Amino acid sequence: MSNALLDKIVQYWDRQPCNINHSVSEVGTEQFFNENSEKRYFVEPHLKDLAQFHLYAGKRVLEIGCGLGADATEFAKHGAEYVGIDLSGESIALSKKRFEVFGLEGQFIQASGDDNLSHLGKFDLVYSCGVLHHYPAIDRVIDNIHGLTVDGGELKFLVYARNSWKYAMIQKGLDQYEAQAGCPYAKAYTKEEIYQLLEGKFQVGRIRQAHCFMYNVSKYKQGIYELEPWFEAMSEEMRQAVREYLGWHLLVKATKI
Repeated sequence: MSNALLDKIVQYWDRQPCNINHSVSEVGTEQFFNENSEKRYFVEPHLKDLAQFHLYAGKRVLEIGCGLGADATEFAKHGAEYVGIDLSGESIALSKKRFEVFGLEGQFIQASGDDNLSHLGKFDLVYSCGVLHHYPAIDRVIDNIHGLTVDGGELKFLVYARNSWKYAMIQKGLDQYEAQAGCPYAKAYTKEEIYQLLEGKFQVGRIRQAHCFMYNVSKYKQGIYELEPWFEAMSEEMRQAVREYLGWHLLVKATKI
């Protein structure tokens, strides 16, 4: 991967850290962070199922791509020994601020997932939510994660799904990867590609598909959850089928071999 592309990725996420517009309150305040988390887990409840924060009390957790620290907060509140890394200096600063606001213990480092992180020791869980698909050298990151995970330790991550409603819309020019335009790199994966990526390093325990954003975007930005008319016309059973079989997120749980 070229330094120029890496610089573009960093600049992109520094301009608008992920989910920073999930609150209209002053950035960095307790209200901002609370509203940010509330909106995140309301729209994407499957994230809690992926992370299972309560299982990691007293265990070491490394998050690759901590963003604004929403999941970091949950791991720390549930008693994990938490370390988070992110390429974005803005994201690291806001995550540190979040922990200060809530009086939580944790460590945040501006770094890449394929940097030498051996000085951090080994982890019971390496977790990455919506990040790895934005990094071109994902194979090197997986190699790195393997070395950072204890024997029998866990890897949990979320990447974008190619066989999805949203990817079809992107291919037709009707949608884009992120809320902020101009994302310098993103890739959507098939389940088969995930198995290939982890082969020989991690045993996949579960891959499932979830999440299709069904709300009117302009109303959503105002805090109003109004379904787009084509989703409103569906029964809830049909909407759930879209989430399960055409969802934008692939949730992966695996164990180190």
